Amino acid sequence: MLSLRRIFAFVALPLTLILAACQSTPVDPIPSPSSSPVLTVTPILSTQTPANLTPSSFPSPTAEENPDQDFSSLESELIAGVDWYILIQDAKTGETLFERNANAPFPPASMIKIPTAMAVLSILQDQGRTLEDLKTTGINGRNFDSLLEAMVVRSEESATDALEYFARGENQLRKKLDGWGLTNTKYDPRTSTALELLTSLQLLNTGAALNEENSQYLLDLMSVYTENDQILLGKLKDQLPECVFMNKRGTMLNPTIASDMGILTCGNHSWYLVVAGTPAIDSTATFEDIQASIETFATALANLVK
Repeated sequence: MLSLRRIFAFVALPLTLILAACQSTPVDPIPSPSSSPVLTVTPILSTQTPANLTPSSFPSPTAEENPDQDFSSLESELIAGVDWYILIQDAKTGETLFERNANAPFPPASMIKIPTAMAVLSILQDQGRTLEDLKTTGINGRNFDSLLEAMVVRSEESATDALEYFARGENQLRKKLDGWGLTNTKYDPRTSTALELLTSLQLLNTGAALNEENSQYLLDLMSVYTENDQILLGKLKDQLPECVFMNKRGTMLNPTIASDMGILTCGNHSWYLVVAGTPAIDSTATFEDIQASIETFATALANLVK
């Protein structure tokens, strides 16, 4: 109180009025933001944000601006004896947050079905077909809607073969992929890179490859819950229940590979994720080892996002 008296004495206010004001006026708490999401994934700049400023008034913070978001710490979650192919990117800023061998080709297993589905939908779109047409037209006695659902949601290989055969007509599949810059995404045998798989997610999420209804259609298929959605990067769903994770897993035993890719969205912030691992030469790492490592990686990533 002594400092207050000196201040007010300086401006010639009566001491009695100062004491009265101090006794009757409560101290206001720091105001809380008027609308706060259940989970905030953008690093908080201040808990005393002026009321006339919104989160969009600030530049998007980067990992370097928030010491708690040290994505390099994810390295410790990756076991040795595995060739890792990883790319994590901030969807808003385009910043690469973590990568391992992002440009190296590897067998992507079923993750390649996302660019395949994009090519099929783009070809049908060029033909003027709508989503309703997908239910009434098709190949091999099945409509396109059921084939796409079987390929993306259930990873059915017979549906994948039928759609790939359809897309290869007049070399359209190759032309579509090359047009999107996916020149290292190939089918004989299946190979791709973490960068190109992430690019396909980016093209899909931004509507750069398909029209709005086809983009949303494929994203919805990637969002469908299946019984194995809690494994691999699916651990993000356990750790971040308020967020949405649209993904496609890829697993094989010959050659051994465990992989997952998707779009993680929490509030107004999104990330593109591609994570894959295969045993290095002369390694004793098993499929189960790689799966467990990806799941601890996902848990650590969720803690950073929180």
